Amino acid sequence: MYNRIFGIAGLMFRQAVRSRFVVSLFCLLLTVLVGFTLTIQGDGTASGRLQVLLSYAMGAVGSVLGMATLWLACGSLATEIESRRIHLVVVKPVRVIELWLGKWMGILAVVLLQLVAAGLFMWAAARIGEHRTVAGTPDGIAVREEVLVAREWVEGRRLGPPGDRPVRWSLSCPELPEGATGMATLSYRFLSAWRDQPPVIGHWMLRGEDGRIWFESDCTANQDGVNRLKIPLAQLRGGEPVELLFEERPNAAGQVTGATFHPEREVELLVPTGGFGANLMRALLLLFCHVALLAALGVTAGTLFTFPVAVFASLALVVATLLAQFFVFSTAPERVAHEHHHGGEEGPSWIERVGAHASETVRMAMAPTLRYRVGLRLAEGRRIPWREVQAAAAVLILGYGGVLCLAGCLVLRRREWALPV
Repeated sequence: MYNRIFGIAGLMFRQAVRSRFVVSLFCLLLTVLVGFTLTIQGDGTASGRLQVLLSYAMGAVGSVLGMATLWLACGSLATEIESRRIHLVVVKPVRVIELWLGKWMGILAVVLLQLVAAGLFMWAAARIGEHRTVAGTPDGIAVREEVLVAREWVEGRRLGPPGDRPVRWSLSCPELPEGATGMATLSYRFLSAWRDQPPVIGHWMLRGEDGRIWFESDCTANQDGVNRLKIPLAQLRGGEPVELLFEERPNAAGQVTGATFHPEREVELLVPTGGFGANLMRALLLLFCHVALLAALGVTAGTLFTFPVAVFASLALVVATLLAQFFVFSTAPERVAHEHHHGGEEGPSWIERVGAHASETVRMAMAPTLRYRVGLRLAEGRRIPWREVQAAAAVLILGYGGVLCLAGCLVLRRREWALPV
């Protein structure tokens, strides 16, 4: 069984190489990445330029590779069925699941080759950007401690009732390697309806369960935007819960601004726990899981439709999945009939109700496919954990991919091969 699967996968890979698909895709990716490298300027800083480059490069690789993979996968079986070349395979002792898996694995080999090339380019571009900065300068520190790093994200949990002073949070510090050096970053925001408000004068404290103070610092923070405070890793205890306190102090005029923290993201602690190379590899593996799902969708669509129709049907499903959240909020707003002086408002029509239910069904069915995204985490230096990569592989490849494989095999099993196409 395995020999037949690997044999079909090898034929699929060689077919992609002979059709110059691999070379064309490689040249397209290289052109896009080199173009980004030469044209992106960022915000004028080395760290900003590198962040924009990494985020654009990862998005471009995902988009180009996803579209190309969907095109290749839709034609892998559809063109062979239409040209009747599939008859040379089905008359041999080959099961339909072996045929489906062989085509799918051959496409994944092409995807993996392109991802390795794109990953090497992004790693080289990041290292070149690092070497262009001088260690110890503000740009060099930002590049090394905020971009080319993998930082664990810890969100603070508010302690005490609202309005309690000082404001307290509970944080769970991740495990740190022994003798870790560097700086953790405390990110916090205030809630302000107006710009150019007076700064907030305050005092931060970090203490352990025994009440001993590990770190304290005075700060002058802006009420609009994100504020950051550097905390030495030597002052943290990995794996132990800590209590974070903030007490506002009067300014030079003896006044207290009374600023309140943002309710959605009050405080976040970013602790460096790894390097950029491993984080880039995990980001590419997450991207590989998504592209593998697109390949499974394309192969199954190729069993149902002819080649052009399979591509359009797959693209329609992908677009509907990406826009499902928008459809839910735009077609099914919470509308309640209110009584006014001129009477009650008309409720939603049956078409709107059907559309709302359909959108909600699509969103619920496809929500797990949108859960595992790289987003801006690689560019912002946020760590992508291995457990997320494993969960993405289980859900996207084994779960959704298995369902698509079963559907494709059922269609192939019930197909009448001797009939005209």
